[in-house]
Amino acid sequence: MDLARVARLVSGATRLPLLAVPLFILVGVATAGWAGLLWASFCLLLTSGLSLVYLAYLTRSGRVRDPRKIPQEERVRPLRVVAGLHAGAFLLVTLLGAPVPLRAVLLSYALATAAFALLTPFVNLSLHAAGAAGALACLILVFGFPGTLFAPVLPLVWWARVRLGRHTHLELALGTIAGGGLTWVSFAVVA
Repeated sequence: MDLARVARLVSGATRLPLLAVPLFILVGVATAGWAGLLWASFCLLLTSGLSLVYLAYLTRSGRVRDPRKIPQEERVRPLRVVAGLHAGAFLLVTLLGAPVPLRAVLLSYALATAAFALLTPFVNLSLHAAGAAGALACLILVFGFPGTLFAPVLPLVWWARVRLGRHTHLELALGTIAGGGLTWVSFAVVA
């Protein structure tokens, strides 16, 4: 078995825009049924959709060389823009009356991305670990004990990012704390 290939597959499957899709859909449907699915789709369009369009723009303009491996020095501006997209989406769906858990997820993404934008010049925190930890915290807060079924994803992400040489254990730990911790804070603030 080629472990490097497995690590690349795990890393690719746990990118934030990909994790966001099932997370928003599960939270939306669980909290508001079919209407929640529409809210989740709207949230995804405003966040992951617009973020991917912005990333495509950065790639085509040459401001980002490889969208799958954005070096630390190229991350700050995109992180600021994405944090702004999430903050704007949070404000918009709050004004429109979206379900509280979806608003909390959006706020957690906005806070975590803003924290990454502030800290990236100093440390290469793991976005993958933050995304997995944030999703795990969200699933536990929304679904209770069944949400822990997602727990094995976090150590798998950790292994993959170390195996690929993308992060140290400290960078992964800091990403985990930022993603998971800010999700707990967001749910406490919004709920």
